[in-house]
Amino acid sequence: MHQQPIDKPQAAARHSDAQAGFVRLLDGRIAEHLSQLSPAPARLIEAARDAMSSGKRLRPYLLHLVAGGNADRNAVLDMAVALEMVHTASLIVDDLPSMDNAMMRRGRPTTHAAFGEATAILTAIGLLNHAISLANSLPDVGAVQRNALVAILSGVMGWQGLVAGQELDLHGFSDADGVQGGALERITRINALKTGALLCAAVEAGAILGGRADEERSLLRRFGEDLGQAFQIADDLADLLADSASIGKDIGKDGNKETYLAVFGVDEAFRRCRALLASADEVLVRVGLDPDPFRGMIDAIFNPMLDRASRPVPWSGAAS
Repeated sequence: MHQQPIDKPQAAARHSDAQAGFVRLLDGRIAEHLSQLSPAPARLIEAARDAMSSGKRLRPYLLHLVAGGNADRNAVLDMAVALEMVHTASLIVDDLPSMDNAMMRRGRPTTHAAFGEATAILTAIGLLNHAISLANSLPDVGAVQRNALVAILSGVMGWQGLVAGQELDLHGFSDADGVQGGALERITRINALKTGALLCAAVEAGAILGGRADEERSLLRRFGEDLGQAFQIADDLADLLADSASIGKDIGKDGNKETYLAVFGVDEAFRRCRALLASADEVLVRVGLDPDPFRGMIDAIFNPMLDRASRPVPWSGAAS
């Protein structure tokens, strides 16, 4: 049978509309959960609402795509809210004066700039606590699945996740950390902990809620790892080559940190970004997921980041 050629602009528009529809549902669910925080202090609630009010929603949408249409929608939305709370809490902490000392995030003042350092810290703690509570009380999800989801969230927060990544990013490695190899190995480990961990958590949580086999879950973790490494390289490029107004956050915060860009240069950073995204695409095909929605989402995330760095977009999957 003769098949009509795919209209790529129309396909991109459909995927964009689907993503926007999910984000609207997610934002409504976030607002619903934050409205139930009373009788917590009004200032804390206001700070949480402000911190959660914007963002790419990349991790929640990844969870949604991997879970698929057969997963319980309410459980997917609540777990997506939990992931976004963890992500937002990590940004609040990263931006603190004792950490990266950033004044702008997501195009607005950082939480500590708007509400003070003490309230920012308390807001982050509150969001992390609420995220675990959400994962532990998902509707229509069995105990085994709930326990696995709570373990994913607690793991991504802790000693082998965001906490470790931020410590290494700030202070580097000691001899006791046991990292074998050179700069590439150190950079890869930090990127995996700071950026890749939450992306892996999103796809693993989606795989659990979607009832996917362990082999698929393992492959999807590789997708999250590749995407996380690519995202951090693109973010480093934007930090170096763009201005703070265009990317909505402070730039030049990497200083003398050992990043892929700093060690290997701009051209190699763009090449590596392309290779990682191609590898991530191959994983999607192997798992048997429809790659087009993922490609549309990745285009929407990476195109602005790389355009601001004044280089060609590295993602080739959606155009091939």
